[in-house]
Amino acid sequence: MYLWDTHMVGHYANQHPTLKFHIERIEWHEIGLPTPAIAEVLRGRAEFALKATPEQVIWAHDQLWQTYVLITKFKVLLFEEEAKDEFKRLLKKFKSKKRYADMMIAAMALAGGHVVVTRNTKHFEDLLPPHQLTNWIDEPPR
Repeated sequence: MYLWDTHMVGHYANQHPTLKFHIERIEWHEIGLPTPAIAEVLRGRAEFALKATPEQVIWAHDQLWQTYVLITKFKVLLFEEEAKDEFKRLLKKFKSKKRYADMMIAAMALAGGHVVVTRNTKHFEDLLPPHQLTNWIDEPPR
């Protein structure tokens, strides 16, 4: 399965042409959103909706709702026991809470044998072996 990181949802919403090309070469059910990515996407939208000015509030809440609707189109992968063990190992090795969500996504990929799809490959290069990391924005499909 291909696990998308947080930013891939935005690229999908914006219909990035290279991303669309990659998606067309696989079955939709092979793409999954890990719950840490969903949490990040919704957190950003929710924070903006809750802090919106009166001029922004309608648009902000509409964007929150549209993001929720978009997420429901994907297969969601829950954080499970095997991923917890990998996450603990990564936390012990890297000791950085700044990369918490990336480490959670990487742990899910390691535990399930999934490939992380991200434009931010540098965030994952030290967390995953090369065969479990790909960039569907800057790399043309093979």
